[in-house]
Amino acid sequence: MPFQKINGIDLYYERHGDSGDPLVLVHGWTGDITDWRHQIAEFSPTHRVLVLDNRGHGRSEAPSDRSIYTVDRMVEDTEALIAHAGFDRYHLVGHSMGGAVAQEIALRSPQRLLSLTLHNTTYSFALLSALESHPNIRAWTEYRHRLAETQGMAAVARLVNPFPPPPNQDPARQAEKNERFAAMSADVFLGAWDGLVGWPGTADRAAAIRTPTLVLYSDLDAPLIQEGSRKLAQLIANASVAVIPQTAHQPQEDRPELYNAALRPFLEAHASAPVEQAAS
Repeated sequence: MPFQKINGIDLYYERHGDSGDPLVLVHGWTGDITDWRHQIAEFSPTHRVLVLDNRGHGRSEAPSDRSIYTVDRMVEDTEALIAHAGFDRYHLVGHSMGGAVAQEIALRSPQRLLSLTLHNTTYSFALLSALESHPNIRAWTEYRHRLAETQGMAAVARLVNPFPPPPNQDPARQAEKNERFAAMSADVFLGAWDGLVGWPGTADRAAAIRTPTLVLYSDLDAPLIQEGSRKLAQLIANASVAVIPQTAHQPQEDRPELYNAALRPFLEAHASAPVEQAAS
C-alpha cells in the first residue's frame, strides 16, 4: 500500500490513471479516500487521479496531539504529496474541509492550478461552532463530541442519527461510515473539528482567487453550507455554479452521475493544452 512520510506523518494515498491532466481530490472532515470511489472510476480513464487520506483520517497516521489537525497543516501535507507525485499543474477538487484546504492552495499556489472546484464547502466554518440558528443540530453535535471524549468513537458510531437521511443516500454506505467512525481516533475527530472551526476563512481573501472556479453544492445541505457556497460564488470572479438536487452533504456519493456530469465539462473546459499534456 502506498504511504509517504510527509511532515513527519505517514500519509496514505492512491494514484489512478496513466494519462491526461492530473486531478487531485481532497476529502472532508471524518472522510477518507473511499468518498471518491465514483470519481476515481469516472475520471481515471481520462485523468491522472491522486487521492489521499488527510492526516489522522482513513489509513493515514493519527498522532494523538490534537493541535496538529489544522487546515494549514493539511494544506502543507497536500502540496507536499502533490509534489511527490510529480504533478506540475493540476485540477484541484475539495469537499467540505477539503474545500478549505483547496481555497488556501489556490491563494498560495495559483500558478499550479488548472482549475479549482469547491464542493459543499464555505468561506468560513466558524459558525459551525455555535450553530445558534439550529439548536437541534447544535445539541446533536455537542452530544457526539462529549461522547467521543468520554466513551470513544465506537460509542459515536453506535448513535442513531435523529435527523432523517437525505434522499438517495445508500444505507450500505452509511454502514461503512459507521465502521469508519468506530475505527477513528477521538483525538482526530475532535482535533480536526477544532482546526476546522478555528480556520480564519477567506471572507476577506477569496476575491483574490483567479483560478477558474466551479462552486458546486447540494440543495438539501445544511443552510450554512449552502449560504457559504453562494457567498464563495459571489466573491470569486467569474465562478461557475452547479447545484445537485435532492441530496445533502455528499453528492459525489449519493448522486454521482449528476455530480460527475457537472464536474467533467468544467475540467474539460480548463484542460491543459495538448502540448503541455505531452510534456507532463
